[in-house]
Amino acid sequence: MVGKKKRTLVDVAEIGSLGGSARAANLSPEQRKAAAMKAINARWDAYYKAHPEKLKAKLEREARKGKVKRGRPQKRTTK
Repeated sequence: MVGKKKRTLVDVAEIGSLGGSARAANLSPEQRKAAAMKAINARWDAYYKAHPEKLKAKLEREARKGKVKRGRPQKRTTK
């Protein structure tokens, strides 16, 4: 058993996070915001792809949004 190399375990998540930090340091605030928005939209797209009924409910709420008034009703004035 002579000549066997000893393997060491490396945390892959730790290595990956170093690259993200270095990349973020080189981006402008506008570029970081754009990258974050792209990631957020990708996550929501994946969620709605897995749950189409949630997307349907969201679209229905948005369609009604302008038609339904919320809060206290205004006082009626008679002329």
